[in-house]
Amino acid sequence: MIDVAIVGAGLTGLALARSLQAQGLRLAVFEARDRVGGRIFSDTSAEAGARVDLGASWYWPDTEPRMAALVESLGLKSFGQPDQGHVLSLVDPARAPDVLDVQGIHGGARRLSGGMGQLAQSLHERLLEGSVKLGHRLVAVHDAQDHVELHFARMDGGVQHLERVTARRVVLTLPPRLLAQLVRFQPALSPSTAHALTTVPTWMAREAKAVARFERPFWHAQGQSGHAFVSHPQAVLREVWDASDEQGAALAGFCAMAPDTRRPFERSLPLLASSQFAQLFGPEAHADSVLVKDWSLDTGTCSELDRSDAEPMPPQADPLLRRPHWSGRLFFGGTETARHAAGHMEGALESAARLADFLRPAKLTHHGTTRPLEESLASFELWVTLERQDAVPRYRQHLNQMLARQDRDRVTQRAMLATAEQTYTRALEQLAALDLGWGVNHTAAPTGRSELTPQVLAPFSGFSKSLVNDALAFNASSCALSNFDAERRPDADYLQAITVDLAAAWREFAWATNDLLCSRSGPSP
Repeated sequence: MIDVAIVGAGLTGLALARSLQAQGLRLAVFEARDRVGGRIFSDTSAEAGARVDLGASWYWPDTEPRMAALVESLGLKSFGQPDQGHVLSLVDPARAPDVLDVQGIHGGARRLSGGMGQLAQSLHERLLEGSVKLGHRLVAVHDAQDHVELHFARMDGGVQHLERVTARRVVLTLPPRLLAQLVRFQPALSPSTAHALTTVPTWMAREAKAVARFERPFWHAQGQSGHAFVSHPQAVLREVWDASDEQGAALAGFCAMAPDTRRPFERSLPLLASSQFAQLFGPEAHADSVLVKDWSLDTGTCSELDRSDAEPMPPQADPLLRRPHWSGRLFFGGTETARHAAGHMEGALESAARLADFLRPAKLTHHGTTRPLEESLASFELWVTLERQDAVPRYRQHLNQMLARQDRDRVTQRAMLATAEQTYTRALEQLAALDLGWGVNHTAAPTGRSELTPQVLAPFSGFSKSLVNDALAFNASSCALSNFDAERRPDADYLQAITVDLAAAWREFAWATNDLLCSRSGPSP
């Protein structure tokens, strides 16, 4: 029996496996595809030319520190997204595109040399040989009280076989809707948990990307950035960007058509995308070959519910999906379940860090061999004090990134929430690493509340209120918001919406803190 079974070899699963392997746990990662990476998928088939990302492409070091740290720790090389030059806007197919008065549309985004697939491959290479098992499709999960049984379907010589795996604890990192559609749970999940699985949209599930390689980035000579927005009803690609790297030049774009609408154009989509590139950047942009990756056809990504979404929204998972289930034997993970940066690779890493906090072995201590509990709590209180001082600079980073990307919808509210969630996530990770004499100094009450929870939460008293006050004070003096009165002087309804968001984030943080403390509790000495 293994200690932890991780289902899904995307970024969350691989990063979690790396963390738990370092703690000495016996684990295995199971993946239905014949490759690792999930929605990280780079095409490197061209002998010469750009290594293009057909899935996840960018990360933002200023607001996504986990990604920046991981790239550095793996020794991978990154480069800034090409962003210099004019940004085009095409609103009428019968006219030439207009030039927008904007710069730096990607807000400091970076990509990886050789494609983002290098990230998944590097993580895979650092795991023990044989610990990642490809071609294993999960069909059922059974709770056996002191362990969990997993049932996989796998192909061997053209014949499907069923394989049973037992583990003390299980992490499911597949998109929640796919779990609801494809996996049988016994006993059945609670109605609220089952409902939560179906309500969170799968990031990228409805998207299709088109990419064309060129001998050189000819658009630069025309003073263009390679970035364009297309908004007329006949658009094939709604957004285009420069996908070049050190190996060669490329343009890429997101398909404008919904999955059902583009299905009849499946064969002609490369030609239509090539015509769109040429309409934006001239005859040189006609490409002989255009790669198209339609994620709605990827059975490891898109569920039936995702295909039927009329207006897909960014993932916002129910907090239930971030809590332990089956008495701490079953966990859900993946970028859709992240508290912060859901949908991004940063969210996948946040999810992995949250899971590692629960799954890494508690360092049981004995009397006389650990620092006093009061000293540990005082250390945590000091950490919180310093972290609170970083809240406004963090808020400014989120706000500036949104504005740089021309993302101006309720930016104050969203930047405040991102700041609070990032702070709480960092606090949980700090708490998990803190020496609190796990299993000795405290116990979980019969009510499910740890006796340490109030002491751990106390240093955050007034945090939400001070964040609102400080953020609004910054807004009032911000030149970037000088033309946005609703952000500089939010009305009562806007302030109420901010308050509700921050209160919900605080409640979830309090639950997560208590869950973590209870998971590390042991019997009284």
